[in-house]
Parts: sequence; structure tokens; C-alpha cells
Amino acid sequence: MVKPLNDAQDIHIDFPSKQTHLLIGQTGVNRSHPDFYPLYLGNHIFGGSGLTSILSGEIREKKGLAYSVYSHFSQMQSNGSFTMKLQTKIAQANKARKIAVQTLNNFINNNIDKQKLQDGKDNIIGGFALQTASNANILTYLSIIGFYNLPLDYLDTFTDKIKDISTQDIQNAFAQLINTDKLVIVSVGQKIKNNGK
Repeated sequence: MVKPLNDAQDIHIDFPSKQTHLLIGQTGVNRSHPDFYPLYLGNHIFGGSGLTSILSGEIREKKGLAYSVYSHFSQMQSNGSFTMKLQTKIAQANKARKIAVQTLNNFINNNIDKQKLQDGKDNIIGGFALQTASNANILTYLSIIGFYNLPLDYLDTFTDKIKDISTQDIQNAFAQLINTDKLVIVSVGQKIKNNGK
């Protein structure tokens, strides 16, 4: 279980690498949380959909600070975690972490573009069909249903629940869960100098 923090934490681990590895996160939710679906879809749009995600657009495409950057909710039986991960040049580490947090803030406080919302839904729903296309896949999902004590109609209702999510649902879920003033930021690499502007 990931316990919530009262204050932000900034942890640096010295390591003789050519790049700085950044992990930025906070307490997440369990798999049965009522906001699971809007958080799942919201994360897909924000940082879970690879190069098409908002986070990648800001960090990789616009600023060129990292080749790969993503966010992830790790849902467990008890509270999991929400994390953003990236690797960047040592001299750009402060700038990258600042932009990552700013991008998260903007995502929480501003309406999601309607096309991004629809693209996210289409991607998840289309992928779910492929993920349940074989008996082996279905067996895997049945084990997940049992392990997390999910409703028995999970496979039948998943896509409808994704379809019904609004931008406001996502904003509300993220705003209730994520406090960007209480993030844990872990950096691994050579000591970060205060030169990332």
C-alpha cells in the first residue's frame, strides 16, 4: 500500500550516469476505486498513450527534453501509485521536472480537448477488443476479476463505462486525487545543478 504524504519530498540519488532519471509521483488508487475509469482514461490521454500523449507532446515534441516520457497508475488491491517517468540530460533535469509538473497542473485545471477525449476512448475501446480476443486473454481477465474482487460483469461493462466519461469526470477525479504541491520527486544521476530554466 502506498501511503499518502503530508508534504512534498525531493530525493536525489547520486549515480555516475550520463543522464538523469526522474520519477515524479504520488499516492494512487486501488482497482475498485469509484474514480478508476475516469483516472484510467485521463491517464491514457495525459501520459499513457505514448507519443500521442499530452505529456509527450510537451516534454518530447515541443521541448526536446526526453525521447520517452510517460505516466502510469499502478492500481492494486490497496492504494497504488501515480507516477511520471523520464530520462533527460543532466543539464536539463530541472527544466524537465518543472515542465512535467506544470503539464500535470494544466491537465488538472483545464478542459481536455474534445478530440483528444474521443481519440483516447477509441484507442482504449479498440485495444480492449484485442485484449479479449482469445480464450487465453479472457482467462487472464477472469483471474484479474477474481484477484481484485471486481464485478462479474466487468468484461461486459468496461467499454460502456469508458464511453460515458466526460472531460469534467476526468478533471474532478484528477483534482480530488493529485496535489502537485505534495509530489515525491526522485532523481537518479549526477547531482542536478540549478541551471534548468
